Amino acid sequence: MHLRGMEYHQEDIDAFLAHLAEKPEMKDAEPYQIAAVAAMEMCKQFTRNGAKRDIDMAIIFAQMSLRYEHNTPEITNGLLSNLGIILESRYEQLGDMADLEKAIQISRQAIALASKTHSDLVMLLNNLNHKLNNRYKKTKDITDLDEAIQNAQQIVALTPQDHFQLAGRLDNLSNIFESRHNQTRDIVDLEKAIQVARQAITLTPENHPDLTMYLNNLGNKLQSRYKQTGDITNFEEAIQVARQAVRLAFKYHFDPTLYMNNLSNMLQIRYERTEDMTDLDEAIQIARHTVVLTSKSHSNLADRLNNLGNRIGRRYKRTGNIADLEEAIQVDRQAIALMPKGHLNLAGHLTNLGNKLWLQYKHTNNIADFKEAIQIVRQAAALISKNHFESSSILSNLSWILQNWYELTRDIADLEEALQIARQAVASIPTDYTDQARCLNILGTSLVRLYKRTGDMANLVEANRVFGRSWTSYSSEPFHRIYAASQYLKTLFHLEQYDEAAEIAVSVINLLPIVNTRSLDRNDKQHVLSRFVGIAADACGVILQARDPETALQYLERSRAVILGQIIDYWSDLSSLMKAHPELATKFKTLRDTVNTRSGHSSSESDRIVTAHRRRAAAAELEQCIQSIQGIPGQELFMKAQNIKAIQACVVGGNVVVVNVSTLRSDAIIVSPTSIRAICLPSLSAADAKIWINKQWYGRRSERAARNKEYTEFLKWLWEVCVKHILDAIGCTKNVSIEHLSRIWWIGTGLASSMPFHAAGKHSPGSTENTFSHVISSYATSIKALSQSRTRCSVHVGSQLKALVATMPVTPGMKPGRDRLPGVVAEKRCVMEILRHCTTVEEIEQPSAEAVIHKVQQCNIAHFASHGRTNHIDPSSSGLILQRKDETGNAVQDVLTVHALSEINLQYAQLAYLSACSTAENKAAALADEAIHIVSGFQAAGFPHVIGCLWPSVDKVCVEVARGFYASLVEQGILRLESKGIATALHTSVMKVRARDWKLPLNWAQFVHYGA
Repeated sequence: MHLRGMEYHQEDIDAFLAHLAEKPEMKDAEPYQIAAVAAMEMCKQFTRNGAKRDIDMAIIFAQMSLRYEHNTPEITNGLLSNLGIILESRYEQLGDMADLEKAIQISRQAIALASKTHSDLVMLLNNLNHKLNNRYKKTKDITDLDEAIQNAQQIVALTPQDHFQLAGRLDNLSNIFESRHNQTRDIVDLEKAIQVARQAITLTPENHPDLTMYLNNLGNKLQSRYKQTGDITNFEEAIQVARQAVRLAFKYHFDPTLYMNNLSNMLQIRYERTEDMTDLDEAIQIARHTVVLTSKSHSNLADRLNNLGNRIGRRYKRTGNIADLEEAIQVDRQAIALMPKGHLNLAGHLTNLGNKLWLQYKHTNNIADFKEAIQIVRQAAALISKNHFESSSILSNLSWILQNWYELTRDIADLEEALQIARQAVASIPTDYTDQARCLNILGTSLVRLYKRTGDMANLVEANRVFGRSWTSYSSEPFHRIYAASQYLKTLFHLEQYDEAAEIAVSVINLLPIVNTRSLDRNDKQHVLSRFVGIAADACGVILQARDPETALQYLERSRAVILGQIIDYWSDLSSLMKAHPELATKFKTLRDTVNTRSGHSSSESDRIVTAHRRRAAAAELEQCIQSIQGIPGQELFMKAQNIKAIQACVVGGNVVVVNVSTLRSDAIIVSPTSIRAICLPSLSAADAKIWINKQWYGRRSERAARNKEYTEFLKWLWEVCVKHILDAIGCTKNVSIEHLSRIWWIGTGLASSMPFHAAGKHSPGSTENTFSHVISSYATSIKALSQSRTRCSVHVGSQLKALVATMPVTPGMKPGRDRLPGVVAEKRCVMEILRHCTTVEEIEQPSAEAVIHKVQQCNIAHFASHGRTNHIDPSSSGLILQRKDETGNAVQDVLTVHALSEINLQYAQLAYLSACSTAENKAAALADEAIHIVSGFQAAGFPHVIGCLWPSVDKVCVEVARGFYASLVEQGILRLESKGIATALHTSVMKVRARDWKLPLNWAQFVHYGA
């Protein structure tokens, strides 16, 4: 029987109650019991069909049950409890707060009637807590949680120690403590939550169906403590607990998917902190399995697919494997197809797909991907509420993609729309938003683009203000603040605010060591390292504009050391601190990692707030930590620039010339033991430099003549705009014999990092307008590195020198034609013939990296003739290509990496000669060229002198230069390894080839000396 219509007539109510009374089970029921049953029947009917009239009638019947006569307070409590539950059900469906307030009032009334020993008191307290939790979700009134905690504590106190529900009640109490912590950030509540959660787990047998849930809850709380405190031990335990939950779920055949999803999330978070690929691979594997085990009708399937897609996409960003990106896009499409239009997470999922399509366009140049990316992110922006915490991020993504679309179309309407959307994004930034700097940067970039298009200074002034705000956004990642600073320097410079620009330059260089590039994705790492180089160059320019060359050199040298430290640990301040004070170094590293913690787009609003607060606190702690380190004897210069006296003390026997080329200005800083001065190089423009250094200088043999001719023009240009002026300033342009030539150590920064200063000039028979005719050239990665090389030179190497000659005539895994280096055999023969008279020579052919590492520790001289491999993204994985045997016994490539070399501490090493290494070009002009990467590895290992090649030469020239070099070092059967002698030997040998092949600079200009 059903009640009719929307109006309730008394005859209908009476008839319904009479109908219930006729049922056999209601034969002896009291009127209040019949009314109570009627209330529950209507409530069930409401649950089935959602009709408001049914829940309204349920409330009428529940109220009637209380008006009928009944005998005991226990019955009253039960009836009150029913009415409270039904009112709460109507609130949950219709959202009328009056229903919830009434339900809470009734629950309290029931509890007041119950004696403390009443058997239903626990149930009544639980019911009230459920209602208080609902009200807290709506109002965020902390007093509701305070009351709920008191009630939950009373429930636990009323529960006997051997009661089967005690563990569940402890878990509930733990969860309420956690909820209060999430609002107040009071660590005491979180500690209590963890303590009580552990008690619940201790009371629960392994095969209990709720144990996995309790473990999962504990894992989440431990993760929260890690996020708030930065203590990694909490997170490690959280992962361990999550693994236990998954294992037990499989063992006892419970649904494991929730726990697998959480474990996968945790592994990704750990990957973002440690960059350990095994974590990311396992996170992907578990996410895949989770999706397979989740039923197709499960409400969380779309979110789990989204998680899988994001993890695979993250791996693409690390490895560049396009198959991962394609799969991630496919998985994202599946997730979106499952989501209804009003789904809360749809906008975020669409944004993820749009970003991946944009990445695919950058990889494939397929314009259809670009257009779809715009369409998809537009959908996301249209769906997101202005008040949603992700609104600013999604709008910023759309603005960024439209700005890049403008660069393709040059339609100013696209740029104006991008600017408008970027303004909306910034206007909706919430307080303490971790993505604030990124959103501001996108707005600032759009303003700079509009300024360049229209010339309207108002846009540049506003961009300057926006980048300044971004730079001071301390709750944001240092990565984004660094970008802001790089742009802020430029806008200040163009606005002729030189003093302020110099202040920012000093501040940002002091921030560089805080940025941990190892926590960044593949593309971000390349971007931030190149940004470091750009900032260092720009900072030098603005400091020279506003101050003195000494200050400019100090901070340029400081930034150079930071860049090298990011490439190779050996060069970092942290490396030396770790050896002397490991505990303090670990504290510094932990705080630095916390400051660099990334906020993924999947993070909740509360997680982002926690991250912002923790980042600010960690930044303050980090400042104190750095000050403590600098107070330790021997660590005074930790993260500081060297003083001028220390820098000049490194310069012995010549001049150090730092050539700095940036988009702002170009200069050379000349450092001698007695002075530091700068000369401006106005003709050395960044625009021209980019054109030259982005050229491809070697390729097919048929193109070699044309490229030699063009390279000759490059060397002439470099002489006229740069080197000639430097030599004039030093006063070493007179014609003197080779024995009396001055020495220069070149350090190129910014766009000058791979310029061949040593070979600059007009090359023709009899010409002296070139570097070779006036100085002996060497290179250094920094003045500090030069000082370390000099220290290494002073080490006693013994009377009997040992040499290692390692060659790779054939390189496995390379294309036919490139796999063989036929000149290597002849080179080996001539080198050994010269060295065997004055050293003990060991020769190894086709060696493995392990064999070379073992052998090189026993030698003073190491000569390598092999191919090289370079990696712009992870320079420490660059190195020499050797070979090893795989599991089947076949020869495969084995790389002797920069990282592996830098881990060795060679006591007696003096000279490394790297011949025929394909380590040349720097197409992006963003990082130090690849030769510097490999050279740095050998210098870090302990070689004070390294001969390298900027690109491969022809075989016969390699043999010729090597023969001439070693022959020059040997006098009357004695091998002399004096510093100037090594540089002079290379100079002499290359000059002989140049005299014959002066029209072919690509044959001889690549040979360079790094070191003392």
